[in-house]
Parts: sequence; structure tokens; C-alpha cells
Amino acid sequence: MRKFSLVNFAWFGIGLVSVTGSVLALSLGLAAGAPPADASSLPCRDGGDDCINIGFTDAWFGGQTVQLEYSHQFFCARPPKSTGPTGCEVGDAGTTLPPSGPVVSNVYLIVPVGFAPPDATLHCPIPGQCIDNPHTMDLSRIGGGHNAILPAHSIVIEDAEAFQSTWWPVVLVRVKNLDAWNAIAAAKTIDAVDECQANGGCFAEEDSNAFLFFQVLGPEMSPQGPP
Repeated sequence: MRKFSLVNFAWFGIGLVSVTGSVLALSLGLAAGAPPADASSLPCRDGGDDCINIGFTDAWFGGQTVQLEYSHQFFCARPPKSTGPTGCEVGDAGTTLPPSGPVVSNVYLIVPVGFAPPDATLHCPIPGQCIDNPHTMDLSRIGGGHNAILPAHSIVIEDAEAFQSTWWPVVLVRVKNLDAWNAIAAAKTIDAVDECQANGGCFAEEDSNAFLFFQVLGPEMSPQGPP
């Protein structure tokens, strides 16, 4: 797995969004130290006009489930030369960084191909509806449409990162069968994703020009995370 090496240190903009996100999270009914444990009840997980870009999803990291707190719309900029309306394309890394804030390690969207995993193992179970993810992406380089709805997926990160809120480059990993999916879901690690690619249970990872903006909440991470 790769670490994104380009960093933009325009801290003022990112700090403002982070503070705003924490305040607005409270207005969504979160207690300051206790994001909900049940993924289906995470505030604004599926997005929507009333969420004002503030919401939560689960993710897997280091053998455990953590929460990601989103507080900004996704960012995609051409090139690559996407023909889709969002400007988001899978198949090549972005060359234009978001205008403010650091860019850190990758966030991996784990996508089932040709099978339906248990809903309990899907962090974003509704295609095209996940807080601050693009609704559609250009998947033509990997055999999909130019304006394809982003599939249901789960999320793996490889580093908790020390920043409160930051930009994460999006990488897609498509999983070929339920056994391979269940192995990743059981391990909850980036190493399991690597192993899946090595043993043929997953397709090779695909870069994109999309960036997501969130912070990681969990034990020994943000003080807002669960105990």
C-alpha cells in the first residue's frame, strides 16, 4: 500500500472546517465522546440535503471498527479527463490537490463484484448514497460507465493520522467473491486487503482523482471517539 506524499499545509481553511464539523455534529444528536456503535444509526451516514456535509461512517483499521467524521464535500478535479459530471474518475491518480488542508494516506473503498455481502459488513450499503462520497464516478477505465453510480462499499484505512480533519485520496479495491470479502471483514486490516490482492481474491487496486475529507474517531485516537 502506498502513502500519498504531496502535502498542502494551508491550515486555516482546514481548521475552520474541523471546528465547524465538531460543533454541527452535536446538533445532529451526538454526545461529545460517544459516536453510535451501530453503523445503521450513524448520523447522516447515507447523506442527504439536511446533513450539510456533516456525518459519520464506520471503517476498518488495525483489526477494529472505527468511525470517520466527515465535514466537507468530496473533491475531484480534472485531469484525469473524466467525462462524468462529478469530474471523479477511477483508473489514475489525481494531479490537482484540494485547495486547503493536508493530504495524507489513502482511504480504500472495498467494492463487492458479482455478489452481495451481508449488510452488516457494508459501511456504505446504498449505492450512490454515502456522506460526502461522490454520487457517481467515471468507471470506464475499469469496465464501467462514464457516469456510474458509486457502488455499495466498505472502507479500510492504513493509518489513523494525527490530524483532526484532513483529505484522503480514494483508492478502489474490487473484491471477487464472498469468501475473500469475509476474510477482509474478519481481519479489518489493510494487510488483509493486500493478501486478498496477492492471492487473487481481489482485483488490483485502482487510483482515482477523488479525495474525501474526514477525521478518524476511535480508541486512542480522537478524544471524541468511543471508549
